[in-house]
Amino acid sequence: MLGHRFQNLMCISLLFFPLLWISCGQTVDKPVDKAVFRMNLSETLNSLDPAFASARTKIWMTAQIFNGLVTLDSVLNIQSAISDSVHISDDKKTYTFYLKKGVYFHKDPLFGKDSSRQVIADDFVYSFTRICDPDLGSSGSWIFRDKILGVDEFREGKLDYVAGFKALDNHTLEISLSKAFPAFLSLLAMPFAYVVPREVAEHYGKNFSSHPIGTGPFRFYRWQEGQRLILHKNPNYFEHSDEGEKLPYLDAVDVSFINSRLSAFIEFVQGNMDFIGDLDNSYKDEVLYPDGRVKEEYGEKYQLILAPQLNIEFLCFLVDPEAEAYQGHPLANSKIRKAINYAIDRDKLVKYLLNGMGYPAHAGIVPRGMPGFSDQVLGYTYDLEKAKSLLIEAGYPNGKGLPPITLNSTSKYAHISEFVQKACENIGVVLDVQNMEGGALRTESISSRLNFWRASWIADYPDPENYLGLLYGKNFAPNGPNRTHYKNEDFDRLYKEALEIPNDSLRFELYQQMDQIAMEDAPIIPLYYDKSFRILQKGISGMVGNPMNHLYLKTVRKAQNP
Repeated sequence: MLGHRFQNLMCISLLFFPLLWISCGQTVDKPVDKAVFRMNLSETLNSLDPAFASARTKIWMTAQIFNGLVTLDSVLNIQSAISDSVHISDDKKTYTFYLKKGVYFHKDPLFGKDSSRQVIADDFVYSFTRICDPDLGSSGSWIFRDKILGVDEFREGKLDYVAGFKALDNHTLEISLSKAFPAFLSLLAMPFAYVVPREVAEHYGKNFSSHPIGTGPFRFYRWQEGQRLILHKNPNYFEHSDEGEKLPYLDAVDVSFINSRLSAFIEFVQGNMDFIGDLDNSYKDEVLYPDGRVKEEYGEKYQLILAPQLNIEFLCFLVDPEAEAYQGHPLANSKIRKAINYAIDRDKLVKYLLNGMGYPAHAGIVPRGMPGFSDQVLGYTYDLEKAKSLLIEAGYPNGKGLPPITLNSTSKYAHISEFVQKACENIGVVLDVQNMEGGALRTESISSRLNFWRASWIADYPDPENYLGLLYGKNFAPNGPNRTHYKNEDFDRLYKEALEIPNDSLRFELYQQMDQIAMEDAPIIPLYYDKSFRILQKGISGMVGNPMNHLYLKTVRKAQNP
C-alpha cells in the first residue's frame, strides 16, 4: 500500500490527468505486441541537434539517435562505437581512428534513391568542423578549442578548414592535437562529437535540430515540442549484444513532457510510464526513509537503482585580492572560511535534507564516483570546537565584531542555505541568505561581484581535470570556469604537470595532491556529492547507466506481461 498522503494526492490528480493527456494532442503509434518504452522529461527539450546537447534532456535524447567514435561503459571506461580501433602516437598528440564498415545513417530522402549511405571519415571531419564554426554557435565548441591543431585559425577566419581533422581515406580519420590532453578520448564520447550527415545538416541548417538524422539505435519519427516525442527502432542499427543479438530490442520510445515531477511520478505509479529518472523533493519522502533506505512498498513493487553521480554541490568564496568586492571583506581571511567549513555537519545535511540521496563531501572538489577520487584527500568534517577556535585566531571570538556575511543562492536550494545559516549561527557567525534568479546568480558570480555563493558542477567528461580546472589559476572567469579566482602556484604547477602524464594512476596522484592543496586554502565549501536515482517498472531490464548519468536504451527490454 502507498502512504495515505500519497494516495490522497493520486485521487486529486486523477481529476485533472484526463485533461492533461487530452492536451497532449497526439498519441504514440503503438501496434499490438510492440515494445514501447514510455518515459517523461520534466525539463524543456528544444533541440535534437547534438551540437547543442549541453543539458540532460538533450544528452539523453541525442544518445538514442546518434553515435560517436567512442562511448563510455557503466564504469566510465572508453569503448568503441563507430570507430573499430584507435592508434595514439608516442607524443600523445595524434589519434588515428579506424572506422567500422557498414554503419549507415537513418533513411532520409536527401540521400537519394538509396535513402541512406554509409558513414565515412569525411562525415566526422564535417561534424567536428561544424561545431567549431562560430556561425553555428554550438555550446560544444570548447571540446576542441585550444586542443586541436588549427582550430583557432579556423574560428578566426584565417583558414576555411581545421588542420587537425583529416580523412586519410573513407575509413581512416586522423585528429591532431596542438598539445597532449590525456582526457581527449573522454571528450569524444560526449554528444557534441556525434556524427551527422553533411547533406542533411546543410539542407536543414538550424532546423536540423528538429529533423535529426543520425546512426543511433532509434530514428526520429515525430516531435510536438513540449508535448510528445516519438522515436522508432532503427532496423539497420550496426551494434549487437554480447550474445550476438541485433540491437535495439525496443520497437519505439514514447517521451512525454509533464512539467510537474510529482504528476509524472503519479503517472508512473498508475503504470502509464516505465521509467522515472530522478527523485524530486515532492515525493522523495514517499519513496525513501530519512536514512536513505527504500520503503518496502516501493522496493517490492518497482526496481530502484541508486548510484554515484558525478556532481558536486558546493559553496564558493571569492578569493581574488585584486577584486573590489574582496578587499577588506572578512572572508578574505582563510581562517573564517575554514571555520564555516568545520561548522557544517554534512552527514546530517545528507540524512535529513536529502534522505540519503548523496554522499557527505568530506574530501575535495573531485566527487565520489569519478575515476581518481580518493577519500584520502582530507577536506572538512563537522568540528564545532575547531570552528570556534579558528574564529578566535581570526580575532572574532564567538563571532563578536564580525559583520553579517551574505550567502547568495536560489530559492530552489533554500533548504540547503537555511541549514548552512543555522550552522553559522552555532559559532556566532551571522549569515544573511539572499536568493536570486539562477541567471543573475551566475552573472554576478562570473563578474566577481559576490563574495559567497552556492554552486554545483556536473561532470562534462570523466576525468578529475574537469573539476580541478575550476580552480586553475589561468581559468579565471569570465573567460574560464574559475569563478572563485583561486590561484596557488603549487596547484597550477601540478595541474600543468598532470596534463603531460598519459598514465592514469600517476596523473591521479597529482590530482589528489592538487585537491588537498585547494582544501587547505578553502576557496570552496564542498557540501555533498550527488547520487542518481532511477525507478523502473518490474518488466524493464537491460538499462545501462554510469556515474555520468547517461541514458542508453539500446539494450533495454520490456516484458509484454510483467
